Amino acid sequence: MGEQTFNITDDNIEQHIITLFEKLECMRKDANSDGLSGKMPARLEVRTLSLWKAVVAECAASFLYVFIVCGAAGGAGVGASASAVLLATALASGCAIATITLCFAHISGAHVNPAVSAALCVRRRVSPLRAALYMAAQCGGAIAGAAAIYG
Repeated sequence: MGEQTFNITDDNIEQHIITLFEKLECMRKDANSDGLSGKMPARLEVRTLSLWKAVVAECAASFLYVFIVCGAAGGAGVGASASAVLLATALASGCAIATITLCFAHISGAHVNPAVSAALCVRRRVSPLRAALYMAAQCGGAIAGAAAIYG
């Protein structure tokens, strides 16, 4: 492999860089607008592996969130003041949602809350099938997380 050189006779290199970034931004916007989410028929979307990975991820995210937050509230309640319980719950909630979002955002969007999934369905960011499966998985995961703490 030889060394490549670029001969740009123009003294205005900044304009070339700006033009390049504008073209890249247009390409990125075109790629996002052509996404299959919400545009694929439900009978085809239900057969995709990415849908089922996302549904399982939403279930796991909801399970972990409820498990962590309820565990923090229950664990801090033994002989602790009300402010200590509130502080432990608030810190657990904030840290848990930040971590869960970082872990699951690339898989499913990390909605974690059925209200978020419903709102994104109304805004047509996700398909109605995907939103319904997400909401079912989130409710199931939350029930399982609460049952794990209760048990």
